[in-house]
Amino acid sequence: MYLLFRLTPFAIFLGVVALGLAWLVRPRIPRFPADVQPLTREEAPNLYALLDRIGAGVGAPKTDVVALCGMVNAAFGTYGWRRRRLVMIGYPLWSILTPQERIAVLAHEMAHSSNGDARHGLLVGSALHSLRELREVTRFDWHEDEGLANLFAQAVLALAALPVRGLSIALELLLHRSSQRAEYRADELGARVAGSRAMVSMLDALTTRVPSAESFLEPSAVVLGASDLWDELRARVAEIPDEELERRRQAAREEKARVDRTHPPTYLRMDRVRRLPYVEGEVGAAEVEKVQPELEQAACRVAGTVRDAARSALYH
Repeated sequence: MYLLFRLTPFAIFLGVVALGLAWLVRPRIPRFPADVQPLTREEAPNLYALLDRIGAGVGAPKTDVVALCGMVNAAFGTYGWRRRRLVMIGYPLWSILTPQERIAVLAHEMAHSSNGDARHGLLVGSALHSLRELREVTRFDWHEDEGLANLFAQAVLALAALPVRGLSIALELLLHRSSQRAEYRADELGARVAGSRAMVSMLDALTTRVPSAESFLEPSAVVLGASDLWDELRARVAEIPDEELERRRQAAREEKARVDRTHPPTYLRMDRVRRLPYVEGEVGAAEVEKVQPELEQAACRVAGTVRDAARSALYH
């Protein structure tokens, strides 16, 4: 504002640039995700009852919203200024897990709200979200048919993005050890509820079954696949030979495979969980079986969303 009120052309230019940068780096609160199917407590009372019991076991507050989506993953997060707690269940992952493994993945994700993970806090979580948004906004995205003027604009934008990327990398490095400890802690809390055997089995699925599920959900396979997407997915995963499963386990150990760089290597997480004393969990598989009928309609809508996205990707 000082530069603007100097009322000289150069000062006004700098003032406008400064205001633009201030707008870009403003705090950005995560919004409710798109392309997910929310379920209310009235629609899925057994699911919310299960999550409430799991939450009590891992010391997590009650979940505000549960949503089904098409990712081969599950996630815990918050959205909005009121920091409403959201559990997202990727139905492809849910489909290929056993009932006890489903408890393990839910317990792990919910434990992130009580395991000291700074990434889910208001200050650091908002900063990470803002930096991700900025990186997306300033991403170089030029095509040959867009002309030289757009190329120049995209190049300037990419140069402006360098400080953003530097800040993002610095924050990731500062959070690295904290994120690693938070994952181990979430595994431990989850094992108390689901049992260490179920937690190890769920982690094993990340390196053995999940790659096949991700391959099955490639756009061409989804569009040309069977009418019942989830039955076909389960059948495809069930067909994986034991030799291939073992090969993937060995490859994961050799490559130190991880879900992403915020996670420790999966085999190290499994080794640590095996040493925990919680062989049997506090929540049994029978409670999960009551949940499945409540998910059917939302799962059908998720399948439609996955197919629409696959067609769009192919035709694009």
